[in-house]
This record gives sequence, structure tokens and C-alpha cells, in this order.
Amino acid sequence: MLNFFRKHSQQHTTQVLPETVLEDETLPDGIPAEGKSIVTIASQFGSGGSEVGRIVASECGLLYLDHQIIAEVARRSGMNAEQAASQDERTLGMARHVLDALHTNSPFSINVNTLLNPTLPPTYAKELVYWQLTRKVIMELATAGNAVIIGRGSQFLLRNRPRTLHVFIFAPRSRRIENVMLHQHASRERATRMVERRDYEQEAYLNRYFGSSQDHPDLYHLLMDTRLFPIEQAAEMIKEALPLLATFEG
Repeated sequence: MLNFFRKHSQQHTTQVLPETVLEDETLPDGIPAEGKSIVTIASQFGSGGSEVGRIVASECGLLYLDHQIIAEVARRSGMNAEQAASQDERTLGMARHVLDALHTNSPFSINVNTLLNPTLPPTYAKELVYWQLTRKVIMELATAGNAVIIGRGSQFLLRNRPRTLHVFIFAPRSRRIENVMLHQHASRERATRMVERRDYEQEAYLNRYFGSSQDHPDLYHLLMDTRLFPIEQAAEMIKEALPLLATFEG
């Protein structure tokens, strides 16, 4: 597992790729007010990151934001939740109804004419719509504060923000496959395919929109291997770090 981070250990600069940003788009700054905090949790599929986040949110009185982000994007865009969920953290095509579902009075102020530029490949334009919606929801939720945000590039979007803690949860591939077998009641073959597919989709999503992967230790304040730290202990470590955010300036 050391090799997992060793090859990414050099400092690097990450940003939202300029080709994914609309010229007239305005976003909240993603900075929670004093007295509030944000925790982002990035994780490898099957490592228990979502479970850790649920415990932290429940025991610290924070909002837990995972599939709720999908629901909010769906509500504001006019998609149904199933359509939105099928596109979450994916770059391999969008439901054909997405653009039709967008309304000109969308609170996101999306410049749909820009996205319908004939020079953009149709599939990429649809993906870009969903990306813009997801990003704005995350920035709004972070600005409101007091929440645990799971995945979706939040460690990039909210990097160097005050009062924001970034956590990465990982585990050896073999352990992750075993976890998926247990929790999804899947055969080893099916669990292996699920881990491989989810790893690929996650990597593709982050590379598409941030030009990077999640495997850079300098993105995070805490990195925890759940082979060594049980879920409850990993959550406890995050809870112990939260009071430090009051004076943390990013």
C-alpha cells in the first residue's frame, strides 16, 4: 500500500480544468462561516469511507451528504433520481433526457446555449451539464457548512478552504473485494468486477474534470487504511480532529 502513495508523493497543483467551466458561471466560495466546518471524505470503493462518514455525521450533528447530492441535482435540474444516480461520478455517457429536462429558469443559471455549441460532442455536452449542476450543489452545501461530503471531487473543489478537513479512506484491493462480497452478498468474481469498474469510473471522473486522481497525499489532512483502523476507530480519529478546524485557515 505504500507504493499506492509513493508514486504520487510529489507536490502537484490541481484545479478544475478550464474546459469544464462556463464563462458566465458564478459559484459560492465554499467557505463555511466561523463556527461551522466541513469534512470531505474521498475513498476507494469497498474501503468503508461512506460508513465512516455516516458515523462522523451522526455523532457530531453534521449533515451527511452522499446520495442527497444526487437527489438535489435531480430536483433542481428536472431529472428523476434514477437518471441522476446513473450519472453520478461517471463520464461514460448521459441519459438522453438530461438536456430536455433543463429549464431556462434553472436556479443554476446554466448557459445552455454554450453547452449546445455544435463544436461540442453531444455526449460531452450532456456530461458537462450534470457536472456543472453537481459542482454548484457541492459549493452551496459547503458554504452552508456543518456537513460531511462524500466523494464527487469535493477534495479538489474545496481544497485549501478554511475550516475544512479532507480525509482519504483506503484499503488493500483484496480487503475491498472481501468487504463487497460481505455487504453486497456477491460472489468473489462479481465483487472483483464491481471493484474494478468502480475504480475505473472514479479515476475517469477525476481525470476528466480535475486532470488528476485522488491518490495524492497532499490533498488530505488524514489518510486511513481500514485494514489497520476499524471503521469506528477511523471515525473517532476524524471526530478528534474536528475541534482543530475552528482556527484552521486551509
